[in-house]
Amino acid sequence: MKVINKYIALQMLKSTSIALLFLLSLALLITFTDELGDLGEGQYGLLQIFQYLMLIAPRNFYELMPAAALLGGLISLGGMANNFELTAMRAAGISRFQIITAALRVGVLLMLVSLLVSEFVAPRAEQAAQLLKFSAKNEQIALRTSHGFWTRDKNVYLNIREILNSSELHDVSIYEMTDDNTMKFSTHADEAHYINKQWQLSGVKKTTINKNSVDVSTSDSELMGSLLDPEILDVIVVKPERLSISGLASYVSFLENNGQDADKFIVALTNKLIRPFVILVMLLISIPFVLGVQRAGSIGTRILIGTLIGVGFNLIDRLFGNIGVLYGLSPVFAASLPFLLALAGSIFTIRRMD
Repeated sequence: MKVINKYIALQMLKSTSIALLFLLSLALLITFTDELGDLGEGQYGLLQIFQYLMLIAPRNFYELMPAAALLGGLISLGGMANNFELTAMRAAGISRFQIITAALRVGVLLMLVSLLVSEFVAPRAEQAAQLLKFSAKNEQIALRTSHGFWTRDKNVYLNIREILNSSELHDVSIYEMTDDNTMKFSTHADEAHYINKQWQLSGVKKTTINKNSVDVSTSDSELMGSLLDPEILDVIVVKPERLSISGLASYVSFLENNGQDADKFIVALTNKLIRPFVILVMLLISIPFVLGVQRAGSIGTRILIGTLIGVGFNLIDRLFGNIGVLYGLSPVFAASLPFLLALAGSIFTIRRMD
């Protein structure tokens, strides 16, 4: 049985790798075509576009893994069915359950790889990609560090320690320099809110540096029209579904502790926790199409079936999450329902094969 397990694993890994490479190439090609519309804007050239594509590749890798696992299962197991290898295995006394278990072992390996990429690689790469694109297009220096987000516009340096959304900032510092790189003044605000096309600063402390003195003034609020374009923050801020599990959990806790609506982020967190297990469900879905018939059909048919199932599941998954937020359903229930239905359907179909 060890030989059979190894053979099935190698065939499935090979087919899944090919499917993943194809899907990843297609996704990056579509993104490349879209990014060409911004070519030449600021310093955003071909080199920057290719760097951007390389940085978003881990996120695409993670998102496409379930579909690739489904296609890999259909192609590899279907190929073995067409070559009567599965029939030979059954004749040698290997049960369907053992074949399914061998396939799911590969799924567990893919699940662990996907989880590691989504938790430790994709969020950082996604953040770097957005900063790269922003800096190149706007010809501004932008950097995310452990001390917050930094950006520079000519002689003005801006530091934001906490970005809640594109119109609400916390712990903001503004430094204006002279042409000879000496500080002219600095302003610190506890909060900044974008209201009526202006930034309203709260808890403001302003320090003005003169030749012979330093003047400090404070105010409860102050209006500033040219702090930062909120549309730029929309680009910089990583979307909830692209944060790490730990980052999402911390942000959900922060929102709940401050009495803010966290449903959208709870849906994203639930999807993040479930997503690796979707790989196993996709493999379970592929099995009845292979083991439930005498011959599995052509490769083209299997690819079409896998694509339709993968696209359909993703659409339903996104739809239920949005419906849950819109109609006030439990975010955990709304995010989990498509996965649970797919799992129940695949198990029911496999049991019916007997």
